[in-house]
Amino acid sequence: MNKQTRRTERGGFASLPLTVLMLCIALWSLGGCASNTAQSNASASATSSTGHAEADKNAQIRLELAEGYYQRGQAEVALSEVGKALDQAPDYVPAYTMQALIQMSLGQNPQAEQSFRKALSIAPGNADALHNYGWFLCTNHRYPESFTMFQRALAVPGYRYPERTDLAYGVCQYRAGDLVGAEKTLRAGFSLDPANPALSTNLALVLYRQNKFKDALFYIQRVNTGKYASAQSLWVGILIARRSGDTLDTDTWTTQLEQRFPDSREAIAVQQGRFDDPSLLPR
Repeated sequence: MNKQTRRTERGGFASLPLTVLMLCIALWSLGGCASNTAQSNASASATSSTGHAEADKNAQIRLELAEGYYQRGQAEVALSEVGKALDQAPDYVPAYTMQALIQMSLGQNPQAEQSFRKALSIAPGNADALHNYGWFLCTNHRYPESFTMFQRALAVPGYRYPERTDLAYGVCQYRAGDLVGAEKTLRAGFSLDPANPALSTNLALVLYRQNKFKDALFYIQRVNTGKYASAQSLWVGILIARRSGDTLDTDTWTTQLEQRFPDSREAIAVQQGRFDDPSLLPR
C-alpha cells in the first residue's frame, strides 16, 4: 500500500494509510480500495509552533515504524511504536487515530473508542478522526451516532475527500435499513468521484434493493466493463441484469465470473442457480 503524506492537526505531516486500510477491510467495497489507495482522508490543519513541529516530526517517524509493523502482522509491536509516538507528542492526533484503528483490528473496541474520543477531545474538527470514529460506531451497530460523526466530518471546512465519507456513510445507512438515505448519500459521493467503483457498486446495490433495476444497471456496468470488476461486482451485475431482462450482460458477466473467479462463492452460486441466496449480498 502506498504511503500518503497528509497535513496533521498542528500543520505537520504524517503518513496514515491505515485510514485507507480500515475502509478496505470494513466496507463491502468491491474493488473500491484499489481504485483510490493513493488518497487518504484530510483533517483540519492549524499553525504549528517550532516545538510542536519537532515533536510532530519525531512522532511521525514512530508512526511510520508502527505502520510497517502493522503491515507485517505485528499489531502489538505497532501499538508499542504508537505509544512511543505519543510519548514524543502527547497531543498528536494522528497517533491516536492510528492507535484506534490498530485496536479495532485487535478487537479491542473499548480501547479503540477511548483513543477516538481522545483524538476528538484534542481536535473536534479533525475530519480523519471523525470519519474513522463514525465507521467504528457503524461497525458496532450504533448507527445514529455514526451518522452524526459522518455529518460532522463532511461539514469540516476544506475537507478534501468527502467522497470517502459519503461512501462509508451510505454503506452505514444501507446497513441501518435506510435505503432512501443511502441512495442520496452514495449519489452525492458518485457526483464527486464517478470513477470510484466502490461508490458505483454500492449505489447499484442500493438501487437493486429498491427494485430500480434499470438505474442500477447503469452504475454496475461502469464497474464490470472496467478493470476493477470483481467476483462480487459481477455477481451484483448478474442479479441486476437478470431482473432488467438484459440477457447480453447476464451472459457476459456470468462468463467472466466463471472464467476469472472460478473458485469464488459467487461463481459456485451461479453454477448452482442460487440467485436468490441472501447470504451472497451484504446486510
